[in-house]
Amino acid sequence: MKVFAYDLKPMSGFREPLRSSTLWGHLAWAVRELKGEASLLGWIEEHRRAIEEGRHPPVRLSSAFPKDTLPRPMLPPVLVEDTVLRKRAKAVRWLPLDAFAQVAARGEAALLELIENDRLPATATQGRSSRTRVAMDRRTGAAAAGRLFEEALYWYSETLTIYAKTSAPNEATQLAELLEFVGWMGYGGGSSAGNGWFKLMDGPREVVLPSQPDGAYALLLGPGLPPQSGDGWWRTETYWGRMGRGFATAAVPFKRPYLRLVEGSVVRKPRPRLLEVTPPVAPAEGVSVWENLDPLMLPLEVRRE
Repeated sequence: MKVFAYDLKPMSGFREPLRSSTLWGHLAWAVRELKGEASLLGWIEEHRRAIEEGRHPPVRLSSAFPKDTLPRPMLPPVLVEDTVLRKRAKAVRWLPLDAFAQVAARGEAALLELIENDRLPATATQGRSSRTRVAMDRRTGAAAAGRLFEEALYWYSETLTIYAKTSAPNEATQLAELLEFVGWMGYGGGSSAGNGWFKLMDGPREVVLPSQPDGAYALLLGPGLPPQSGDGWWRTETYWGRMGRGFATAAVPFKRPYLRLVEGSVVRKPRPRLLEVTPPVAPAEGVSVWENLDPLMLPLEVRRE
């Protein structure tokens, strides 16, 4: 499948991984800052209408992955008696594009063969560590005596790539401009303290991702809603993210919680949705909060042994 790729160089630690739903929210803030409130409302409405009508929205995003990799697809498991091999396979999170193509076409057996034959190169790592911070006294703006806390951050050792499909060629260039703005402003929490900064190194560049155009299943490259039918293989998480910018200090600063699928999930009937997650007490009069659960997806044909 032909898509656009954007390469990002992490310049700091991140409070949370770069994921498509949150990235879309940051892009929305960027549209508002660069083009105004009316442009933002039109952008959101165009996404909502396109999803409801089953056509391409302005942009579908993937989460960020190590460059030239994709998430390991969740496929029908294969019985592995060798404990060492089973643990090595369990630890695989991302696959280089050529290895992904083999696993997507032949299933988990192909992954085991790659590991056994030492033909699966190592991919970039995502580490997590903490650093000690000093709390601030909000009355004086100085450090609060004796108030230390630990801040956990994700760190990336290599370039990250975001994949995107747009409804028009000019949208791909505009997406690059918006991503640059997000990189300057910072992604996720703690941007004012230097967290979440990245630099757009390259993009948009056209790439072809391994896929099977006539496949009956879809591999999610970002968070999505669980399917109504049980046909597929996936992992879920509960999400209740904090609202951004000025809304972070609202009476109820957290979005309404919901259950979602993680990257790599494989389903027969995905449920793309622009989900309203406005908390019980809206952050401001007339304000609605949306979560984009229409990630970039790759069609697959799942082999069952």
